[in-house]
Amino acid sequence: MYTKQNKIFSHLHQMVPFLGGLLIVSVHFICTVEARPQTVSSNGNNTSNARFGAHEYAYVSSWPIVDRKLGSVSAVALDGDGNVVIFHRGSHVWQLSSFDTENRYQEATGGPIAQPTVLKFNRNTGELLQQWGENLFYMPHGLTVDHEQNYWLTDVALHQVFKFDLNHSTTEPVLTLGTRFEPGNDAYHYCKPTAVAVLKSGEFFVADGYCNGRIVKYSAEGIPLLSWGRNSFVLTRSFTLPSGQPVPASFFAIPHALALVPDRDLLCVADREQGRVQCFHTRNGTFHSQYSSPEIGSRLFSVKYISSDGGLLYTINGPQFVLNPVPVGGHIIEMASGNVIGRFQPNNPKHAFSNPHELAVTDDGSEVYVAELDPQMVHKFRLISPARPTGSTTTTVKPATSVTRNEGENTPENGRYAGAPGVNSALTAGSIGIFSIVSTLIVTSLLVILMARVICFRTGQGSSSRVDERAKEDAAKNSPAKQAKPQQQQHPQGNSSKTSVTRSWLLHIAVAAAVRICVLISKRLIRWVVCRRPPQAEKGRAKDPCVSATQHHSVVKGFAKCCWPQKFRV
Repeated sequence: MYTKQNKIFSHLHQMVPFLGGLLIVSVHFICTVEARPQTVSSNGNNTSNARFGAHEYAYVSSWPIVDRKLGSVSAVALDGDGNVVIFHRGSHVWQLSSFDTENRYQEATGGPIAQPTVLKFNRNTGELLQQWGENLFYMPHGLTVDHEQNYWLTDVALHQVFKFDLNHSTTEPVLTLGTRFEPGNDAYHYCKPTAVAVLKSGEFFVADGYCNGRIVKYSAEGIPLLSWGRNSFVLTRSFTLPSGQPVPASFFAIPHALALVPDRDLLCVADREQGRVQCFHTRNGTFHSQYSSPEIGSRLFSVKYISSDGGLLYTINGPQFVLNPVPVGGHIIEMASGNVIGRFQPNNPKHAFSNPHELAVTDDGSEVYVAELDPQMVHKFRLISPARPTGSTTTTVKPATSVTRNEGENTPENGRYAGAPGVNSALTAGSIGIFSIVSTLIVTSLLVILMARVICFRTGQGSSSRVDERAKEDAAKNSPAKQAKPQQQQHPQGNSSKTSVTRSWLLHIAVAAAVRICVLISKRLIRWVVCRRPPQAEKGRAKDPCVSATQHHSVVKGFAKCCWPQKFRV
C-alpha cells in the first residue's frame, strides 16, 4: 500500500509545474477580464477639474441613538417630514445556503424576523420615533417612502413587494405584488426584487434584480404596463462581447437601486455588478444616458438624485473583486458633464465603509445617510461648505461616462410588455466561468495532495523506507537469533505499529485541514468568478449558478454555511 501511495505522490509531484502554470494563467485571465474598463469616455477626455471643495462632507459619529443591536441594514430612506427610516434584517443573515438552486428560500421554517425591522429616527437628534415590521419579513432589501408617505418594501426571500399605508395599518399592506416564496419571471412573479421608485402620478417601477435583471413599470393600481432589461451575465461571461467593450444598454448585472429624476422624466438604475448608472425615460423605458468612472470601480450599489447644481447623482460603491480595487466610498456625479465632483466617506478608520448597501440624500444635499450590511449600522454625513471656497485647489480625476441616445419606444407591440413570454427571461453563459471553476477545482485538489505530502511524507523517509524496514523485520523474525530471543523484538514491533497508526491519523488530520483551507480558497474564487453575476431563469424559475457551483460540490457543500464571511454577503 505504501509503495502505491508513494508512486501516486511521485507522479503528482511531477505535475506541479504544469498545474502551477495553469493556476497562473487562470488568475491572469480572470484579473484581466475583471479589471478591464466597463465603459469609455464619450468625449474622449481623460481629465477634468473636479470642485471637491463645493461638496465637502463631515462624518457625524454620534448619530443615531440606538438602544439595541441592529441586523444587517439593507436600506435607508427619508420620509416627507425629513425623518430617517431604516430597514434591517434582525437576526437573519443572507448566506450561500439561504437559497436553493431554484432561488427558493430554505429557512422559511424558522419563521419571520421577530423584532421590528422598520425604525424611524429623528434626523437631527437621532432619537428613535417609531418602530414596526415585526413578524412580517424574512430577508429585507429595499425601502422607499413616496410623496404620499406610503412605505414600499421588498423582501428577497418572499420574492414580494409590499406597499404600506401607516395611517391604515403597520401589519397589513394595502398592496402586495409577487407570490409568497415563489420565484418567477412573469408579470406577477419576481425573483429577489430589490427596489421601488414611485412617480407623482402613482405609477411605479420595480427593480426585479438578482435573477431576472429587469425593470417593470406598473400603474397606480398595480397593473403591469411594460418592462425592459435582461440579465447581462450572458455577455460579460462569454466571448460574445468584444474585449474592452461596454455592456450594451438595458442589460443589467443586478439592478440594485432606483432613483427618479423628475425634472428630466428619467429613472436611473444602479447596475451593481457593472459599476455604472443607467438612466431611462420613465414614459417608455428607452435608454437615455449612462454614467461610470474609474474612481467608482466595477461595483455600484446605490444611486440617488438631487436637483441642486443642475442635477447631481449620489452613488455608493462596494468591495471590488479585482487586483487593484478602488476604495469603498461615496461619489457625487454631475449629470451635465458626467464628472465626479465630490466624495464622502468616514474620516476615522474605525468607521470606514466595509459593505455599504444603500444611501439617502436630503433634497438640498445637506445630509447623506448610508446603510451598511456589515458592520450593521447607519452612517451620517453633513455638508460643510455649500459653495466652493475662494482660493481652493482643484483636483484632476478621470471623468465619468455620459452617453446620450435618441429616445425610442418600449411598447407592448414590440414585445417589451411586462408579460411578454421569453423576452424577460434571465440569461446566463459561462465560457470564462467554467474555465475558471475547473482551474480552481484542479488547484484545490493539488493543494490538498501537496499539504498531505508535506506534513505526512518526509523526503527520504517515505513509503519505500517503510517497506525496507518491514522487510528487515520479517527477515529478522525468521532468523535463528530471532527464534532464540523472541521477546527482544516485541517492543520494536509494538513501536513500529504505533508509529504506523500515528502516521495514519496524522494523514487524516492533514487531509482534513488541507480540505478546509482549500474549500475556503475555492469558495472565494468561485464566488468571485461566478456568483458576482445574477442567476438565470429556466423553465419559468430562476437557476442560481452560484448555489449550483457550490452546493453540488461534495466538499464545498459541507462548509457552505461557515466559510463565506458576512462582510461579502449581499
